[in-house]
Amino acid sequence: MSVMRFGSAVPVVALALMVSACSQPSPELPPVGVPAEVVPDVVNPTDVDQLFPFDGGCRLAIGTGVRVLDVLDGTAASEMLRPGDILTAVDGVAVSSREILLGVLDDRRAGEEVVVEATRVGAPFTASISLSPVAGQPGRAILGIITETRLEAVRPASLSDAVIDDRLARPVIVDGWIYRYVPLGAVWTPYPGAPTEQMAGLGSDIYAVAAGEPLSLIRVGGEEPIAVDPGPVVYESPGGDFEVVASGFDEVVGSVGRLLLIAGEAEAGPGDTAPAVHGVNPVTASVEWIRVLGLSDAGNPLAAADAFRSPSGDRAMVALVEHDATGSASSELFNYYLVDEEGEGVVGPPGIDQFFPTTGVTGWYDDDSLIYVVDFEVPQVARWSLGTGEHTLLRSYTAEDAVSLRTVLPVGDGEHVVEVWDSEVSLIDLNRPELTRLISRGCRHVSIEGMGSA
Repeated sequence: MSVMRFGSAVPVVALALMVSACSQPSPELPPVGVPAEVVPDVVNPTDVDQLFPFDGGCRLAIGTGVRVLDVLDGTAASEMLRPGDILTAVDGVAVSSREILLGVLDDRRAGEEVVVEATRVGAPFTASISLSPVAGQPGRAILGIITETRLEAVRPASLSDAVIDDRLARPVIVDGWIYRYVPLGAVWTPYPGAPTEQMAGLGSDIYAVAAGEPLSLIRVGGEEPIAVDPGPVVYESPGGDFEVVASGFDEVVGSVGRLLLIAGEAEAGPGDTAPAVHGVNPVTASVEWIRVLGLSDAGNPLAAADAFRSPSGDRAMVALVEHDATGSASSELFNYYLVDEEGEGVVGPPGIDQFFPTTGVTGWYDDDSLIYVVDFEVPQVARWSLGTGEHTLLRSYTAEDAVSLRTVLPVGDGEHVVEVWDSEVSLIDLNRPELTRLISRGCRHVSIEGMGSA
């Protein structure tokens, strides 16, 4: 599969906006025929190289609305909208990108009216538009426009605070500063506070272990450390239940539900200490559960090195590493711990087979699967289903691409990934890989979940 880079011209290929519906098409609206794909030439695509020049400076792509490229004949939109219009909201919901617009229209019915706020040559206007049914496709409806995300290039220092309420929003470090970012919406907002070595986001906050204080946390941007009650908590084991206490926090590796996942040590008695994962509530400053990780087949202790929160937040995949006798971690992921908010989980590869990636997991593709990057002669991105154990190739690259490709991160919606290259970061629709949108150029990104260099 070829990879489209922004260094060359970027063709705009788009489908009419489709939305699912549960009802049959409305008889009051004649169904329209929708071509399989359209290459519009009514409005020229954004000149990406002019908007994001290679001048050594860091620029972020901000979504400022949805540009109409074409309007399908026979739809209600053909009487209300025209190429060049910029949609800014639908039914009162701001639409900063094409992907956000699709989400707003999801599950709407044919014949249903939506109120569109837009601008035309800079002048605002509002239109009420009925969704149209699609010929030969009962249960589907379209607004009837072909669109692209209207981007604006800004320097990070120029960003102002914005309200982000999106389950797919994630913290990211750009050129040494923390931002919260919605990949599908191209919305950025700065986060107060300086990055620490290992952090994880939980809701709108970011936490780390307080330096020099083995059982305390800091909220990044906050003032005082949060002292955590170490327990005891009841640990259930095949040999019986007993009490354990948290004896040390090493680093915050992730989160699940309302809890932080903290790698550290637990103690069941004097001198009886082992690596563990702690489920910590930062609001109540308490340890709600502790899971001792045990030993590998070689008899070496296992320790948590990283964790990936599922898109719904109800599960997390904790990556474990095997420590040698001297206590230094191996560089290869040894196993996984799939855990929920109650601390219930299983150590070992989920699924019906015994193959699981030992390196390269970058996050959740959707609520039932993860993706990982593997190098079989050339880099490839694969999906790992936790329910079936199956592995599916999603995208591959050329040997030339491998020189500058750094990582591939899933958005979590089961459709998009973020590709991180040496000099630019882009959003890819895996179902329509030609729909590539620039995220940044000339910046250094570090993903806070996992803290892997991006």
